Amino acid sequence: MRIIKVLLCLLTICQTTMATDAALAKILESLTPGQKTILYQYGTLSTYADSTQAAHFWQEHQRELPLLTPQQADVLATELLSNTELVYTMKKPSRLLALRGVFTASRLLLGLAALIGAYALITLLGKYIPGLLKWLIRYFSPAFRWLFSPRMLTWELFIIGAAGVYFGPQIPDLVIRTIVIHAGLFLAWAQLTAVFTCKDLFRHYKEEIMHTFTHADKPFKAFLYVSVPAIITSLAILWVIRECPDSWYRYEVAVPAMIAVFTLPPLRRMERIFSRLIFPFATSQVKVKDQRVGAYVVITLVVWVVMLLLPVIPMESLLVLTVFLAGALLLLSIEDLVRCGIKNYIWLQLLTLIFLCAAILTGSQLGMLLLAWTGLGGLLVFVLIKYWEIPMLLGWSWKNKKAWGALGMALLIWGIAVLIRSRPEWFALFPG
Repeated sequence: MRIIKVLLCLLTICQTTMATDAALAKILESLTPGQKTILYQYGTLSTYADSTQAAHFWQEHQRELPLLTPQQADVLATELLSNTELVYTMKKPSRLLALRGVFTASRLLLGLAALIGAYALITLLGKYIPGLLKWLIRYFSPAFRWLFSPRMLTWELFIIGAAGVYFGPQIPDLVIRTIVIHAGLFLAWAQLTAVFTCKDLFRHYKEEIMHTFTHADKPFKAFLYVSVPAIITSLAILWVIRECPDSWYRYEVAVPAMIAVFTLPPLRRMERIFSRLIFPFATSQVKVKDQRVGAYVVITLVVWVVMLLLPVIPMESLLVLTVFLAGALLLLSIEDLVRCGIKNYIWLQLLTLIFLCAAILTGSQLGMLLLAWTGLGGLLVFVLIKYWEIPMLLGWSWKNKKAWGALGMALLIWGIAVLIRSRPEWFALFPG
C-alpha cells in the first residue's frame, strides 16, 4: 500500500511539473520582443550583479510585465539568459551595415562557386578526357600511346585523386579545399573500381557490378568489385576527418562504409536469411530486389544497434543510418510498391513504427535533436502514407476524389499541429 501511495505521489508531482512548464512556455511565447528584452536584462543582473540591483530593476519594469509573478519572472529570465543568442542588427543604414551585406553576399557567392565548380569539374572530366585522349594518341603516338592508354589513364587519374585527398586538407580556403577533396575521393573511388573490374570506362564496369549483384552465387566478385574500393574510400575519408577540421566528412564516411558491409561475402550468402526477418511469412509475391533491400535493412539495423553499444557513439554516422532506415522502412511499408501478402504487410507496419519510436527515444536519451526529429518526421510521413493507402486496401478508390483527399490530409495535419500546440509536454522529450 505504501508503494502505491509513493507512486501516486510521484505521478502527481510529474504532472504538476509538466503543467507548470507548459504554462510557462505559453507565457514565453506570448511575450513581445520588448518584454523578452526586459526579462533578459533582468536575468543578466540576477546572474552577474548583486540582488539589490536586480530587485531595483524589476520594480522599475514590473508594470510592463503585469501577468508575471516574481517567481515566474526568475524562471523565464534564467531560461532566456541560457538559451538566447544575441544577434547584432543595425536599425538604420550605415557604412558598417553595407559592408556586412557585402561580406555576406561574398560568402554566398563563394558557396555557389564551390558547387558550380565541383559540378563543372566532374562534367568536364567526363566530357573532354576521352576526346583529349584520342587527339593525343593520334598526333603524339607512339610516345603518348602507352602513357595515355586507357589502363594507364586509369592509374593516372587514381594518382591525381589520391593526391587531391592527401594534399587537400592543407588548402586554407574552404571552397577550394572542399572541391579538391571531394573530386579526389570521387576519382579515387571510380578508378579503384575500374582497376578491380579490369574495365576502364564507367559504362563498362557498371554492367559488371550490376551483374554481380543480380547473381548471388558470385559473392567474391561482389566483394572484389564493390567492397574493396568502398573500404579503401572509407579509410581515405577517415584520414581526411583526422586531418581536416570540416565536420561534414563524418556524415559522408557512413555511405562507403555501409556499401562495403553490404557486399561482404558472408553477408551476401545470408541475404535470404536476413530477408526472412523482414518478410517472415512465406510468399511467392516478394521480388528478389525487395528481398535484397530487406536484407540491407536488417544489416543496417544490426550496425545501428552496435553503434549504440559503443563506448563512444559516432553521432553523425548514427544519424545517417537512421535517415536511411527510416526511408527504407517507409518505402517497404507501402503495399503498392512491395506486394508481400497481408501478413508480411502488417509485420512491416509494426516494424516501421517500432523503429521510428526507437529513433525518437534514442534521440531524446542522447540529446540528439536531429535524430529525434527524424523519428517524428518519419511518424508524420507514415501517418500520411497510411491515410492514402488504407482506404485503397479496403476497396475505396481515390480516383476523381483527390481534391477531397487533399482536404482531408490538410485537416489531418492541422489536427496534429493543434495537438502539438495544446500538449507540448508530450513532445518535449529532452530532459530539462
